[in-house]
Amino acid sequence: MLTVAYIALSVLGCGYVLVSAFLGHAGDSGGDGHDGSAASSHSDYGVEGTGHGATHASSGGAAAFHFPFFSPLALATLGAAIGAWGLIAQFGFRLPGDESLLVAVPAALVTAYLVSWASWRLVRGSRGTSAIRLAQLEGSPAEVTTPIPAGGVGEVAALVDGQRFTAPAREAEGGALSRGAAVTVVRMVGNTLLVTTRRPAERETRHA
Repeated sequence: MLTVAYIALSVLGCGYVLVSAFLGHAGDSGGDGHDGSAASSHSDYGVEGTGHGATHASSGGAAAFHFPFFSPLALATLGAAIGAWGLIAQFGFRLPGDESLLVAVPAALVTAYLVSWASWRLVRGSRGTSAIRLAQLEGSPAEVTTPIPAGGVGEVAALVDGQRFTAPAREAEGGALSRGAAVTVVRMVGNTLLVTTRRPAERETRHA
């Protein structure tokens, strides 16, 4: 009976983890909810800082890892690990049912902790890379690929470290831009780039 339970835990746990990974939820990992590269929201946009919804990179303390006890993904990993280690204990170490639990449970706790920690590190690293890239976008050259109507949103392609970055965009002061216009990225507001046809030196002269 215990063998059947081990098999069920392994199948169900692994199945849930695979489905979560396929759906892009594998980043459900532990942490204190804060990241050193997190963005904080402010109520401004545009060259003058007027408008709404801008995001600015903010610095903070290093995030600490905490095992997510109430995370379905972590619980599924724990269940799969109990099942796997239970089968290993029974058929690999030839332990009887009750004794196999004494091996399976501690080993599964360690396994689930290590897997969750590795997942957290991976997600935290990718977030840091994204924050660096957003910082590099400011002041980078770009080209309008979809016309930007006055007060509306179009699309631009920016060049960052030799890589093409395409995103929705609006003219920083609400103007219109035609397809193919050369622009400069001012900042990113949510998932929308604010762009201008003026060069950084021209903007500084205008604000002086």
